[in-house]
Amino acid sequence: MFSTAIESVPSRTEDGAVNVFIETPKGSRHKYDLDSSGLFRIGLELPEGVTFPFSFGFVPNTLAEDGDALDIMLVTAGSVPSGALIESRLIGVLKMENDEDGKMARNDRVVAVANMSRIFGGTTTLSEMRDGFAWDLEEFFDTYNRMIERPFRIIGRGEKDEAMDMLEKAEARKREA
Repeated sequence: MFSTAIESVPSRTEDGAVNVFIETPKGSRHKYDLDSSGLFRIGLELPEGVTFPFSFGFVPNTLAEDGDALDIMLVTAGSVPSGALIESRLIGVLKMENDEDGKMARNDRVVAVANMSRIFGGTTTLSEMRDGFAWDLEEFFDTYNRMIERPFRIIGRGEKDEAMDMLEKAEARKREA
């Protein structure tokens, strides 16, 4: 599914940091996808005034319930380029559903903080982020799904322990696949 280089990257470092591979940088109006050849393709363009609030990517060598690698929204103070591999720590999860082939299916977004972040260096859980932070992200995903005319629903939020559980299950699914 992914290029050979990314397939060799473990989901976590020896120190336990979570590896996040960036597809779409913070501030981008374009949704980028890594194709099977290892090239980035523009998946869609967001409307004027709408940008990705944080970098979006995935954890290598994982398999989420939706059949793709585990999706990550990576919190950093600035943008990092597509193709960057960033060591991070999970802080929570935004629980969501969207339409997949006529049925509502879970498509959660794990939220992580880059380990190198100075501004978010002390943040360990989603609830420690500023008031309205999770709501802002949920509004982005609501707008995104309305734009592509895909039914969408917010289910709730979870903290670090739920995000870690999702990661461990996605790692196990990948090993079994």
